[in-house]
Amino acid sequence: MTLAIPAGIFACICYAISTFLIIKSLKTNIPVHARLLLGIALIGLGMHGCYLYYTLFPGQGVQLGVTAMTALFGFVLAASGTLVALYRHIDSLLAPAYPVAALGLLVSLVFNNEVIPITHLSSGVIAHVLLSIAAYCMIALALCQAVLLWIQNYQLKHRHLHDVLHLLPPLQTMESMLFDLISFGMVLLTTAIATGFIFVDDFFAQHLLHKTVFALSAWIVLWLLLFGRSLWGWRGMVAVKWTLTGFVLLTLGYFGSKVVLEVILHKV
Repeated sequence: MTLAIPAGIFACICYAISTFLIIKSLKTNIPVHARLLLGIALIGLGMHGCYLYYTLFPGQGVQLGVTAMTALFGFVLAASGTLVALYRHIDSLLAPAYPVAALGLLVSLVFNNEVIPITHLSSGVIAHVLLSIAAYCMIALALCQAVLLWIQNYQLKHRHLHDVLHLLPPLQTMESMLFDLISFGMVLLTTAIATGFIFVDDFFAQHLLHKTVFALSAWIVLWLLLFGRSLWGWRGMVAVKWTLTGFVLLTLGYFGSKVVLEVILHKV
Protein backbone atom coordinates (compact mmCIF):
# COMPACT_ATOMS: atom_id res chain seq x y z
CA MET A 1 0.00 0.00 0.00
CA THR A 2 3.06 2.27 0.22
CA LEU A 3 3.01 3.00 -3.51
CA ALA A 4 -0.77 2.97 -3.76
CA ILE A 5 -1.45 6.28 -2.02
CA PRO A 6 1.03 8.42 -4.05
CA ALA A 7 -0.22 6.78 -7.25
CA GLY A 8 -3.82 7.54 -6.31
CA ILE A 9 -3.06 11.17 -5.50
CA PHE A 10 -1.13 11.64 -8.75
CA ALA A 11 -4.03 10.12 -10.71
CA CYS A 12 -6.44 12.62 -9.11
CA ILE A 13 -4.14 15.46 -10.14
CA CYS A 14 -4.09 14.21 -13.74
CA TYR A 15 -7.87 13.94 -13.79
CA ALA A 16 -8.15 17.48 -12.40
CA ILE A 17 -5.81 18.87 -15.08
CA SER A 18 -7.69 17.02 -17.84
CA THR A 19 -11.02 18.34 -16.55
CA PHE A 20 -9.62 21.88 -16.42
CA LEU A 21 -8.45 21.65 -20.04
CA ILE A 22 -11.85 20.39 -21.21
CA ILE A 23 -13.82 23.02 -19.28
CA LYS A 24 -11.48 25.75 -20.52
CA SER A 25 -12.08 24.65 -24.11
CA LEU A 26 -15.84 24.72 -23.54
CA LYS A 27 -15.66 28.27 -22.18
CA THR A 28 -13.26 29.68 -24.76
CA ASN A 29 -14.68 27.76 -27.74
CA ILE A 30 -11.12 26.63 -28.54
CA PRO A 31 -10.79 22.83 -28.94
CA VAL A 32 -8.40 21.23 -26.46
CA HIS A 33 -5.15 19.84 -27.86
CA ALA A 34 -5.99 16.17 -28.39
CA ARG A 35 -2.50 14.76 -27.78
CA LEU A 36 -1.98 16.80 -24.62
CA LEU A 37 -5.33 15.72 -23.19
CA LEU A 38 -4.76 12.09 -24.16
CA GLY A 39 -1.25 12.07 -22.67
CA ILE A 40 -2.36 13.46 -19.31
CA ALA A 41 -5.39 11.16 -19.24
CA LEU A 42 -3.30 8.07 -19.99
CA ILE A 43 -0.86 8.95 -17.21
CA GLY A 44 -3.79 9.37 -14.84
CA LEU A 45 -5.26 6.04 -15.92
CA GLY A 46 -1.89 4.36 -15.46
CA MET A 47 -1.52 5.73 -11.93
CA HIS A 48 -5.12 4.83 -11.19
CA GLY A 49 -4.44 1.28 -12.37
CA CYS A 50 -1.35 1.10 -10.16
CA TYR A 51 -3.42 2.17 -7.15
CA LEU A 52 -6.04 -0.47 -7.94
CA TYR A 53 -3.45 -3.22 -8.26
CA TYR A 54 -2.11 -2.66 -4.76
CA THR A 55 -5.61 -2.10 -3.33
CA LEU A 56 -7.47 -5.02 -4.92
CA PHE A 57 -4.61 -7.49 -4.50
CA PRO A 58 -3.07 -6.74 -1.08
CA GLY A 59 -1.48 -10.20 -0.87
CA GLN A 60 -3.47 -13.36 -1.08
CA GLY A 61 -6.92 -13.18 -2.64
CA VAL A 62 -8.82 -10.17 -3.93
CA GLN A 63 -10.23 -7.26 -1.89
CA LEU A 64 -13.74 -6.32 -3.03
CA GLY A 65 -14.73 -3.80 -0.36
CA VAL A 66 -17.09 -0.95 -1.14
CA THR A 67 -14.38 1.74 -1.28
CA ALA A 68 -12.13 -0.42 -3.47
CA MET A 69 -15.06 -0.97 -5.82
CA THR A 70 -15.69 2.78 -5.89
CA ALA A 71 -12.14 3.34 -7.15
CA LEU A 72 -12.52 0.50 -9.65
CA PHE A 73 -15.78 1.94 -10.97
CA GLY A 74 -14.06 5.28 -11.42
CA PHE A 75 -11.23 3.68 -13.36
CA VAL A 76 -13.51 1.80 -15.76
CA LEU A 77 -15.63 4.91 -16.19
CA ALA A 78 -12.62 7.08 -17.08
CA ALA A 79 -11.12 4.42 -19.37
CA SER A 80 -14.42 3.78 -21.16
CA GLY A 81 -15.09 7.50 -21.51
CA THR A 82 -11.64 8.08 -22.99
CA LEU A 83 -12.07 5.30 -25.57
CA VAL A 84 -15.58 6.36 -26.55
CA ALA A 85 -14.61 10.04 -26.76
CA LEU A 86 -11.69 9.22 -29.04
CA TYR A 87 -13.89 7.05 -31.24
CA ARG A 88 -16.69 9.59 -31.46
CA HIS A 89 -14.47 12.68 -31.17
CA ILE A 90 -16.63 14.09 -28.35
CA ASP A 91 -14.27 15.52 -25.72
CA SER A 92 -17.20 17.07 -23.83
CA LEU A 93 -18.24 13.58 -22.72
CA LEU A 94 -15.12 13.49 -20.54
CA ALA A 95 -16.06 16.67 -18.66
CA PRO A 96 -18.20 14.72 -16.16
CA ALA A 97 -16.38 11.36 -16.52
CA TYR A 98 -12.98 12.46 -15.17
CA PRO A 99 -14.32 14.31 -12.08
CA VAL A 100 -16.50 11.31 -11.19
CA ALA A 101 -13.49 9.00 -11.56
CA ALA A 102 -11.41 11.30 -9.36
CA LEU A 103 -14.20 11.43 -6.78
CA GLY A 104 -14.38 7.64 -6.65
CA LEU A 105 -10.62 7.47 -6.20
CA LEU A 106 -10.68 10.10 -3.44
CA VAL A 107 -13.41 8.20 -1.59
CA SER A 108 -11.20 5.11 -1.65
CA LEU A 109 -8.14 7.07 -0.51
CA VAL A 110 -9.86 8.83 2.38
CA PHE A 111 -12.36 6.23 3.55
CA ASN A 112 -10.53 3.01 2.71
CA ASN A 113 -12.12 0.24 4.76
CA GLU A 114 -10.25 -2.94 5.57
CA VAL A 115 -12.15 -5.93 4.22
CA ILE A 116 -10.88 -9.48 4.45
CA PRO A 117 -9.64 -10.54 0.98
CA ILE A 118 -11.60 -13.27 -0.77
CA THR A 119 -9.34 -16.21 -1.59
CA HIS A 120 -11.71 -18.67 -3.25
CA LEU A 121 -13.47 -17.32 -6.34
CA SER A 122 -14.17 -19.37 -9.44
CA SER A 123 -13.37 -17.98 -12.86
CA GLY A 124 -17.09 -17.78 -13.58
CA VAL A 125 -17.76 -15.64 -10.54
CA ILE A 126 -14.81 -13.39 -11.38
CA ALA A 127 -16.22 -12.99 -14.90
CA HIS A 128 -19.61 -12.08 -13.41
CA VAL A 129 -18.03 -9.45 -11.15
CA LEU A 130 -15.99 -7.90 -13.97
CA LEU A 131 -18.96 -7.84 -16.35
CA SER A 132 -21.13 -6.24 -13.66
CA ILE A 133 -18.54 -3.52 -13.12
CA ALA A 134 -18.18 -2.88 -16.85
CA ALA A 135 -21.96 -2.73 -17.31
CA TYR A 136 -22.41 -0.33 -14.41
CA CYS A 137 -19.71 1.99 -15.66
CA MET A 138 -21.01 1.98 -19.22
CA ILE A 139 -24.48 2.92 -18.00
CA ALA A 140 -22.92 5.57 -15.75
CA LEU A 141 -21.24 6.94 -18.85
CA ALA A 142 -24.62 6.93 -20.57
CA LEU A 143 -25.96 8.95 -17.64
CA CYS A 144 -23.18 11.51 -18.15
CA GLN A 145 -24.21 11.74 -21.79
CA ALA A 146 -27.86 12.10 -20.75
CA VAL A 147 -26.97 15.03 -18.48
CA LEU A 148 -25.17 16.76 -21.36
CA LEU A 149 -28.17 16.08 -23.57
CA TRP A 150 -30.48 17.61 -20.96
CA ILE A 151 -28.29 20.73 -20.74
CA GLN A 152 -28.26 21.03 -24.52
CA ASN A 153 -32.05 20.59 -24.72
CA TYR A 154 -32.60 23.18 -22.00
CA GLN A 155 -30.34 25.78 -23.56
CA LEU A 156 -31.82 25.35 -27.02
CA LYS A 157 -35.37 25.50 -25.68
CA HIS A 158 -34.72 28.68 -23.70
CA ARG A 159 -32.39 30.14 -26.36
CA HIS A 160 -29.45 30.32 -23.98
CA LEU A 161 -26.73 30.08 -26.60
CA HIS A 162 -23.75 29.57 -24.30
CA ASP A 163 -20.31 28.49 -25.42
CA VAL A 164 -21.06 24.88 -24.51
CA LEU A 165 -23.45 24.59 -27.46
CA HIS A 166 -20.73 25.52 -29.93
CA LEU A 167 -18.55 22.54 -28.95
CA LEU A 168 -21.24 19.95 -28.40
CA PRO A 169 -22.26 17.89 -31.44
CA PRO A 170 -25.71 18.37 -32.97
CA LEU A 171 -28.65 17.24 -30.86
CA GLN A 172 -29.35 14.24 -33.07
CA THR A 173 -25.74 13.06 -32.74
CA MET A 174 -25.90 13.45 -28.96
CA GLU A 175 -29.06 11.34 -28.80
CA SER A 176 -27.56 8.65 -31.05
CA MET A 177 -24.50 8.59 -28.81
CA LEU A 178 -26.70 8.16 -25.74
CA PHE A 179 -28.52 5.15 -27.17
CA ASP A 180 -25.25 3.63 -28.40
CA LEU A 181 -23.92 3.75 -24.84
CA ILE A 182 -27.15 2.34 -23.40
CA SER A 183 -27.21 -0.48 -25.98
CA PHE A 184 -23.60 -1.45 -25.23
CA GLY A 185 -24.26 -1.21 -21.50
CA MET A 186 -27.32 -3.44 -21.84
CA VAL A 187 -25.32 -6.10 -23.66
CA LEU A 188 -22.85 -6.11 -20.76
CA LEU A 189 -25.59 -6.04 -18.12
CA THR A 190 -27.51 -8.89 -19.76
CA THR A 191 -24.34 -10.98 -19.92
CA ALA A 192 -23.51 -10.13 -16.30
CA ILE A 193 -26.95 -11.21 -15.09
CA ALA A 194 -26.75 -14.41 -17.15
CA THR A 195 -23.33 -15.33 -15.71
CA GLY A 196 -24.70 -14.59 -12.25
CA PHE A 197 -27.50 -17.10 -12.69
CA ILE A 198 -25.05 -19.66 -14.06
CA PHE A 199 -22.02 -19.33 -11.79
CA VAL A 200 -23.21 -17.73 -8.54
CA ASP A 201 -24.55 -20.24 -6.05
CA ASP A 202 -28.10 -19.39 -4.95
CA PHE A 203 -28.41 -16.12 -6.88
CA PHE A 204 -31.52 -15.31 -4.84
CA ALA A 205 -29.90 -15.90 -1.44
CA GLN A 206 -30.79 -13.45 1.30
CA HIS A 207 -27.55 -11.44 1.04
CA LEU A 208 -27.94 -11.19 -2.76
CA LEU A 209 -31.70 -10.72 -3.00
CA HIS A 210 -31.72 -6.90 -2.96
CA LYS A 211 -28.88 -6.71 -5.47
CA THR A 212 -30.61 -9.17 -7.79
CA VAL A 213 -33.99 -7.44 -7.63
CA PHE A 214 -32.53 -3.98 -8.29
CA ALA A 215 -30.33 -5.27 -11.14
CA LEU A 216 -33.29 -6.98 -12.81
CA SER A 217 -35.43 -3.85 -12.32
CA ALA A 218 -32.74 -1.70 -13.98
CA TRP A 219 -32.49 -4.25 -16.81
CA ILE A 220 -36.25 -4.03 -17.42
CA VAL A 221 -36.28 -0.20 -17.30
CA LEU A 222 -33.43 0.19 -19.78
CA TRP A 223 -34.79 -2.43 -22.18
CA LEU A 224 -38.15 -0.63 -22.10
CA LEU A 225 -36.31 2.57 -23.01
CA LEU A 226 -34.67 0.90 -26.02
CA PHE A 227 -37.98 -0.61 -27.12
CA GLY A 228 -39.71 2.74 -26.57
CA ARG A 229 -37.24 4.46 -28.84
CA SER A 230 -37.64 1.80 -31.53
CA LEU A 231 -41.45 1.59 -31.37
CA TRP A 232 -42.59 5.04 -30.29
CA GLY A 233 -39.60 7.28 -31.00
CA TRP A 234 -38.79 8.12 -27.37
CA ARG A 235 -36.07 10.76 -27.16
CA GLY A 236 -35.05 13.94 -25.37
CA MET A 237 -36.12 14.28 -21.74
CA VAL A 238 -37.97 10.97 -21.83
CA ALA A 239 -34.71 9.20 -22.59
CA VAL A 240 -32.88 11.22 -19.92
CA LYS A 241 -35.42 10.31 -17.21
CA TRP A 242 -35.45 6.61 -18.06
CA THR A 243 -31.64 6.50 -18.15
CA LEU A 244 -31.49 8.16 -14.74
CA THR A 245 -34.01 5.69 -13.34
CA GLY A 246 -32.05 2.68 -14.59
CA PHE A 247 -28.79 4.07 -13.21
CA VAL A 248 -30.29 4.79 -9.79
CA LEU A 249 -31.67 1.24 -9.57
CA LEU A 250 -28.26 -0.22 -10.40
CA THR A 251 -26.59 2.05 -7.84
CA LEU A 252 -29.04 1.01 -5.12
CA GLY A 253 -28.55 -2.62 -6.03
CA TYR A 254 -24.78 -2.58 -5.63
CA PHE A 255 -23.72 0.29 -3.41
CA GLY A 256 -26.87 0.21 -1.28
CA SER A 257 -26.39 -3.39 -0.19
CA LYS A 258 -22.60 -3.01 0.14
CA VAL A 259 -22.89 0.07 2.34
CA VAL A 260 -25.51 -1.55 4.59
CA LEU A 261 -23.48 -4.74 5.01
CA GLU A 262 -19.99 -3.24 5.40
CA VAL A 263 -20.52 0.19 6.92
CA ILE A 264 -23.75 -0.03 8.91
CA LEU A 265 -23.81 -3.72 9.90
CA HIS A 266 -20.01 -4.15 9.75
CA LYS A 267 -20.23 -7.41 7.85
CA VAL A 268 -17.96 -8.59 5.06
